[in-house]
Amino acid sequence: MHINLGKSLPQEVNETLHKQDGQSLVEFILLLLVIVTLSFGFIRVANGNLADYWRAYVRLIVDDPSQNASIEFR
Repeated sequence: MHINLGKSLPQEVNETLHKQDGQSLVEFILLLLVIVTLSFGFIRVANGNLADYWRAYVRLIVDDPSQNASIEFR
């Protein structure tokens, strides 16, 4: 069953509903943009710190005086 409320509502109410639909879409897009920006920022920071930890652990292992290995980072 499909009810079409657009034809039975007064013109002013119908226009207000359409404006609210557009506002909801704009708010959704802005919220999505904020979430994506925060996610990429978090990933960038987390990956940078994670790489530093890995380098520190590799240097700790390689700098062991009983070992003769060496490693170069690009």
